Amino acid sequence: MQKIVKHTSFFKKNLYFILAVFWLLLGLANYIFVEGSVAILISCLYLVSGLLYAWLAYKQIDRNTAYIAWNDEKLIVARLHQKPKTYKFGPELNIDVSNYHLIIKAPKAKGDIVELKGFLEEDIDLLREKFGKQVMA
Repeated sequence: MQKIVKHTSFFKKNLYFILAVFWLLLGLANYIFVEGSVAILISCLYLVSGLLYAWLAYKQIDRNTAYIAWNDEKLIVARLHQKPKTYKFGPELNIDVSNYHLIIKAPKAKGDIVELKGFLEEDIDLLREKFGKQVMA
């Protein structure tokens, strides 16, 4: 299966980890340095938020890459922090590659437009080579 990967910055890839650390540190700092029963309640809420973000980061760890992959049977489009979409090749599937977008026209309004900004030019050439049709944008 051929696969092209979109370059993504460190902060976009690790957004949930960063937010988890931020809320956990804020909760600990608030618990240590602020006195009072309301401060303890707010500290607990911050800590719970941090733990929820840590759980979300753990669940999303395999979805922190945007890519387009294909073989002879199907095309897979994965966006950052989202579940990959799979399109099976057939006569009803129409794929166009422009300079800036990959346009997938599928039946039952299941199509998609993928922005190609962030992919290398060699990777876009691989897409054009495979799908052959080029629409000038």
